[in-house]
Formats: sequence, structure tokens, C-alpha cells
Amino acid sequence: MKASAEKIHGEQGDSPARDFHIVTDLQWIWESFKSGEELLSGQWNFEHDLGLWPIPHLGENDALWIDPASLVANNAWRAHDGQPPILLLAPPDRWLDGLSQRLLDRPVAFRSVAEILDMHKLPEAFSERPWAQPAEGRISGFRAARRSLAQLQHDLLTVSDHGSGSRASTGPAHRRQAPEESIIRLEGHITDITEEWMVAVAGGVALAASPYCIHQGSPDGASSESEEIVTIFDLSATRQVASSIEAEGIAGKSGMPHFDEGHRSMALGIVGDALTQSHVQDDFAGMIDVAFRAERPPVILEIAPLWCSGPYGFSSTEQASILKAIASGRVGAAEESGCHAGADERAMRNEQDGTMKVFTAGPWMRQHYAQRYIR
Repeated sequence: MKASAEKIHGEQGDSPARDFHIVTDLQWIWESFKSGEELLSGQWNFEHDLGLWPIPHLGENDALWIDPASLVANNAWRAHDGQPPILLLAPPDRWLDGLSQRLLDRPVAFRSVAEILDMHKLPEAFSERPWAQPAEGRISGFRAARRSLAQLQHDLLTVSDHGSGSRASTGPAHRRQAPEESIIRLEGHITDITEEWMVAVAGGVALAASPYCIHQGSPDGASSESEEIVTIFDLSATRQVASSIEAEGIAGKSGMPHFDEGHRSMALGIVGDALTQSHVQDDFAGMIDVAFRAERPPVILEIAPLWCSGPYGFSSTEQASILKAIASGRVGAAEESGCHAGADERAMRNEQDGTMKVFTAGPWMRQHYAQRYIR
């Protein structure tokens, strides 16, 4: 049985369209990509794979959008089945580390689990509770959060297996230590964030910007730990309700949150500065998050591969361009040797520059997700 919910067929001609797999169990991601898919329907057959089991019939020239955990699970299953891995290009893991403080305005450091477990105090540049998250990707059971050193060391030693997707797991009581060689990204806390925007980068340039959430501060006005955040989805639903109310002749809600449209060009500008500063190549692609603040200039928050980034609010033309960039980021068998040949050189540069690399799952992700499809 095929784990496919929907399929958009390309026009059949002399050269049949290839398959573009959207691997997610979240319907909004599939729905969001549909506008761009329709513009490319002559080039690709778009398939919605739910990710309940390995991607069926993945051709060498097919493209895919997939979250890193599912990619790890698929590659583990393919290795178990004697198939070559799926290779996708990604920005450098430590790209943030190479940006100036003008673009970051906070300390950023990368430390191994072994180094953190050996610490008696945090590096001097950090507050008592910096943000901490795995540099290699999201791990269920260890979310990005502010932690004291004691909390961080405790959480690294007792990470829940719950949510890993492993069929061998017996539930949340299963616990295992984070691998000592895994890398943790530590960051200082950013205050007074008002809005966050995503900027899609393709071909080494900032392609398009889209807002995705508004920070409304703490409900009680005192604590900075629990902010009210309104997403682009919340606003869409609110506007629909407001439109219905106004249509009935009742006054609409005043003061409804809204994004500052002037931030669009500013988001594109700061990302353009970051790309210039990191000397990106012509194939550089990714999704960069930008935070706007009440009293200070915007800052770069993080970067992720395009092939796993949510398509928040982009236009049909922008979605089509993003999908094309995702498709070009898959490395075929003929290109694989060339990509691996430069691996040592990239490692020597500490992966801070703008050179794309083949995504390689870290030991923690492999430990956490590799058994999802293997009985």
C-alpha cells in the first residue's frame, strides 16, 4: 500500500515529468505548496507522502521536501535494504558562527556534549540561562529552550526516547544519554522581539520574505519567559472571523495584530548583508529567520535547508522558485564523489563560510530516528 494522500500530475509529453515528493503528515504544508506546484505541473508530478513508511519508488532524479528526522529514517531503511542514501545539499552547520555581532547581537557558540558535561561554569559571554539546542537538528525529548548549566547537563544525560518514532521503543520511560560527540548550539537570549520573518535564499541571493509570527509580550506584563505569540495562521483565522462580523454590520475588532509591511525590504536587506559577509556561492540556498525588535535593529536568528522549511505565506511565483531550488539541491549518484571530495577542506574551514555541503545526520539524530522503519 502506498503512503500517498494526493497527487498532482504533470502534463505528459515527450519527456515525462519527474516526481516531487512532499513528505509530511501536516496537511497545511502540502496545501501551502500547491500554488507553486500548479505553476510547475508540466515539469513535475507532485506527490504527498505521509511519511508513515519509507518513500516508495524514489527515482534518482526525483525531488523531495522532507524533515531531517524522516530523512534519517529513510536513509537508515535504504542502507538496511541495500540502497544508496538520499543526498541533499544544506547550508553549513555553523554558518551563524561566521556572522558579525552587527547581524547577531548575541553570543553564539558550538560545544560538544562532552565539553558541556565537563564544564563548571558557562562561557563568560553567556547569561546564566542561554538557549541550547542540538546543532544537527531537532531531537524529540530535547527541545530548544533556555537552561542553566545544571539543567543543560541534566537534560543531556537523561534525554527521553519518547517521540523518536522507533518501533523498538517501549515508551517515554526509555531514556538514553546524548552522544558525547554531538554538538550543541548555545545562544544568548534576545529580548524585545516584535516580529519574525522568513527569507528564502536561492542561487546565492535573498529571493523572498514572508512574516510568520508576532510577539505580543507576556500576558502579565512581567515575565519574559512566557510570551504570547500570534502566528500567520492565527491571523488568517482572525481576519476571516472579523470579515464575517463586518459583513453583518457589527464593528470589527480594533487593534487586531498585523505585520509591518515595511519589514519585508528590511528582512531582505539584512539577509543580503549576511550572504555577502559569508561569501556564499552561486548554489547557496536556505531559509533564514530574521527577528525584528522594538528599539533595536533586526537580527539573524537561524538558518535551515530549504528542503525542510515551512512554506509560510509565500506567493505562487515565490513558492515555484523555492520548489525549483529544493529540486536542484538533491545530489545524484554522478555528483556524489565530487561532493565528498571537498569534505575535508570544508571541515578545515569549520563550516562557517557560504559553501553548501551534503547534509550528514549527526550521531544523536541517527541514534534517535534510524530505527523508525526498521523492525
